[in-house]
Amino acid sequence: MKVLIIALALAAGTRSLVTRTAPCCFGLTASGGPGGSVGQLVDGQNRFGQGLNAASYCIGSGAITDSSGRGCILTPPTTQFQCDVGATPTSGFSVGCDGGLEANGSAKFVACPTEDNGGYNIYTAGPANQQGCVAITLTADNCKTGCPAPPPAPAPTPKTCSPELTGNWE
Repeated sequence: MKVLIIALALAAGTRSLVTRTAPCCFGLTASGGPGGSVGQLVDGQNRFGQGLNAASYCIGSGAITDSSGRGCILTPPTTQFQCDVGATPTSGFSVGCDGGLEANGSAKFVACPTEDNGGYNIYTAGPANQQGCVAITLTADNCKTGCPAPPPAPAPTPKTCSPELTGNWE
């Protein structure tokens, strides 16, 4: 019986590992500020609020590529989220159980206006001296695992009655 339980535990662990590292493709939606579907310029800049067609991305082993095979990076020094030809994708990305995109464990992103048809560029930290930036979150429309149910509330402590009755009673 112990052997069966160990084998099942190993199989479940292996399945979880494959799910996390196997590529999964998704689209992104920005929430906060103006929000909207995330698209791309022809050069791979990820933007929203500009009427661009929705972009498609794939994540595997913590790295993102776009549908054109470009590696998605956080450009130094501004941390702009974009996908460049020939770039090695930045590692540390993940899709949370609720679909939230995270970079290095943080779901906080910043969108700053581009002055180009109402578009917003996406950063992990707003560039210095940039006006009009807003905090956003990015949500993947696929690749989420579903959050585990919260633990049940603790049972109420039973009230105890005194074995001796004192005072007036019926």
